[in-house]
Amino acid sequence: MRHHYTDKKQASAYGPRLRIIERIGQACLTVWISVLIVLGVLWPDPYADVWQLVLKQMAGGRAVSVGAGLDQGFSRIFLLFQCSLQDIIILLLLYPLLVAGYRRIVEWHIVGPAIASIRAAAERHKSKIEPYGALGLMIFVFFPFWTTGALVGGVIGYLIGMRTRVTFAAVIIGNFLAVGAWIWLFDRMRTFSARLGSTMPWVILSVVLIIAVIAQVRALAKRRYLVKPTPPADEPRKED
Repeated sequence: MRHHYTDKKQASAYGPRLRIIERIGQACLTVWISVLIVLGVLWPDPYADVWQLVLKQMAGGRAVSVGAGLDQGFSRIFLLFQCSLQDIIILLLLYPLLVAGYRRIVEWHIVGPAIASIRAAAERHKSKIEPYGALGLMIFVFFPFWTTGALVGGVIGYLIGMRTRVTFAAVIIGNFLAVGAWIWLFDRMRTFSARLGSTMPWVILSVVLIIAVIAQVRALAKRRYLVKPTPPADEPRKED
């Protein structure tokens, strides 16, 4: 009886607005898959390998997908839409589950832990974003950290009581800006690497070594500061 009541409560929480968001996500996914199939058939080089970008973005994030896409010869405009739309479609599909069916979905053995981790990340960052509203949410999604993606941003917007339209607008704008920034950054890096030519690997190695030495010195200094020498105890006074 209690389980039936919980199901009815969750069903009512999954209201018409969330169902519309889910349907839009399904429609976007269908259209985008159709577009990718057509591109792969008409121009197999490089669009037949677009599935690799999808997997790399799911595993390593936007930066990995953009870097691999530029190396494989994908156009910058295509990468801007591919990487941005992938995150947005995932947001549209999973946002309703995270805000309405959270208690049920975390019990799934396969995706439950991942969903719980996303919700926990949103809870951690909520207090930092709330004072700044939509602008803070957009900047949060823009920054290239592991837990600052579109899906986490969408859940944060829900947790702080932001209107759904404002949440999605801030997240989508922030996501497009983030992908555009990665494309620009990788372009600059490729130009810089071409100018340096064969010296580029040595520059990278030198930077890595310098960072490692600095980190080691700081660790030793911190260790010495924490481990302070204990003063010797007073020797017992000898009786005459």
